[in-house]
Formats: sequence, structure tokens, C-alpha cells
Amino acid sequence: MKLFTILFALLSGCAAYDAVVMTRFDANEYQMITKIRVDSSHFKNSCDDPTASRANATTLAQETELFAAYSEHLPHNGDGYRAAQELDAMAQGLGKQYQTSSTVSTLFCKLKFEGVEHSANTIQHVLGKRPR
Repeated sequence: MKLFTILFALLSGCAAYDAVVMTRFDANEYQMITKIRVDSSHFKNSCDDPTASRANATTLAQETELFAAYSEHLPHNGDGYRAAQELDAMAQGLGKQYQTSSTVSTLFCKLKFEGVEHSANTIQHVLGKRPR
């Protein structure tokens, strides 16, 4: 019984510690990742138009850069910031491809936008589960 009481106290302490140091839900962060997810979902449908997809890639790269910069200094948000950096790297890669190449294949464009959409969906799911 003593062992059970000690274990319970230790586990309760860990949960209390996590509740104190865990990053809280941030409505601005959630709004940004939602916008990235929705935009990438729409942008993949215009990959047949090189002019529109170039502009969309630039827009998405700016959105993910803002998201990473915003996430960087939130308290206890190391994992969130790393996820934001990886998402930003994906979008920057697409943007760079449009800057350095005269033609980008429709398949490459769609795959990149879908990759960003999928990652943004995962991040949005994690952010939505944070305590309020």
C-alpha cells in the first residue's frame, strides 16, 4: 500500500509538472497553421497554371516562415518550433524550385503542396489538443 501511495504521488507530480510547463493552446498559432493547411489544399488545384502556382508557392513560403517565426519564442514550444521549421523547409523548397527553374512539373507541384497540407494537418491536430 505504501508503494502504491508513493507511486501515485510521483505520477501525480509528473502530471502536475507537465501541466505547468506544457505549452498552452495559442489561438494565433492555431489560426496560422489552419490557414497554411487550407491554402495548400487550394493551391494544389492550380498546379496546371505555372503563373498561379509560382505565386502560390511564394505565398505559402511566406506563411510558413511567419508560422515558424511566431512559434519560435512561445514558452516550452521546442517540439512545436521544430515542426514549424520542417514545414517551412518544405514550403521554402517549393518556392526555391520556382525561383531557380523556368518550369516545374505539375506532379512535383501537387506533391509538394500535398506534403505541406498533410504536415499542416498533423501539426493542427497536435496544436488543437493542447490544454486551454
